[in-house]
Parts: sequence; structure tokens; C-alpha cells
Amino acid sequence: MQASSYDRRQRKLLHLSGGFFAFCLPFIPYWLAVGGGIAAVALSFWLKPALSPWLNAISKPEDRTTGQISGLRGYAVTLLILLLAWQVMLRYDANALRYVMFGWTALAFGDGLAGLIGPGPRVAPTVPWNRHKTWWGLAGSFIGIAVAYSACFMLPLIAASPGDPEHVLLLMLPVALLGAIIESLDLPLDDNYVVGLSCPLLAWLALHFV
Repeated sequence: MQASSYDRRQRKLLHLSGGFFAFCLPFIPYWLAVGGGIAAVALSFWLKPALSPWLNAISKPEDRTTGQISGLRGYAVTLLILLLAWQVMLRYDANALRYVMFGWTALAFGDGLAGLIGPGPRVAPTVPWNRHKTWWGLAGSFIGIAVAYSACFMLPLIAASPGDPEHVLLLMLPVALLGAIIESLDLPLDDNYVVGLSCPLLAWLALHFV
């Protein structure tokens, strides 16, 4: 592997697989979830590309230059923000945990599939508003967010009743489309923050005003 490249597929598979842990949240105490989030943030600051050949292989070239794994840090910090907001949201909405789960799975599946489906921007047509994002990536992000939304609001995993399937599927399309477009924007923030925090907000607005 050249120094200027990295194992993009393995990185995105790891990113995507982390989202499945979101479905453990209904079955563990809140303090344990937050403790896990804090541990994940601490780990993200400790792990460096130079610690092992495998970490170096999945690190972007800019991460090797700065000596940090920026995507992992953004993922962990976003997750901790969602977990800390959980109890606050619960005061206003009995489905608060579903929004937390959706934020986590949207950033995992949406960004993960965006990188797995189709080639990178050097060999595939890019969207007009961002030369670093492809149409294939936009499609992958849409699929990932749509799957995350359907699972988090339809599966009977939580005390709160699952949503009406027809209503959930109706709202899934605009939420997933807007989430995918937001993921593809050329913003100064890490994709993990953008997708992980905007998607629950989009879901809340859709479920309360549509």
C-alpha cells in the first residue's frame, strides 16, 4: 500500500459495523451506556496510526500526518453527545432512545455505505455541490440512513411503542434523502457530527410536524 493511500473499504466496514451496537442500548443501564461513550472518546484520543500497521493502513494520509484518527474521534464524540442528550430528550418525548439509536446508526450506516457503494471521486461522477462526494456515495448514504430509520422506529425493541409502519415508511424517504444530501455537503465539520446530529433532528421534525 502506498503512503498516499489507505484501506478505505476496511475503514468503512469498521465504521458501519459499529452501528449494530446501537441496538444494545435498550437492554443496558443508562450509566453503562454513557460510561461506554466516555471510554470510546478516551480511546479515540489514545489510538494513533503509528501504534500498529493495521491502524496505519486504515488511517487517511492526513491522519498519519497529524498523528490522530480523526474519523474515530468524530464518531466517538458524536456518540457521547447523543447519549448525554438522551435523558434530556426523554423529558419531552417518550421515544428519545429511538432518536439516539437513529443518530448512531445513521452515522454508521449512512457514512459507511456512502464509502462502500461505488468508487471514489477520482473515478466516479461527483455531485455538483461537492467534488469530493460521488452520486454513488449519495445513493449509499440514502440507503444506509433509510435502513437505520426503518429499524430504529419500527422494531419493537423499546418500551415506547413502535411507529405505525405505513407512517414510518412514508417519512423514511424524505428523512433519508435530506440526511444523505447533508452528508454530501462540503462542510468544515466531520461527517460524523453532521450526520449523527442532524438525522435525529430531521426525524423529530418529520414525526412531529408531518
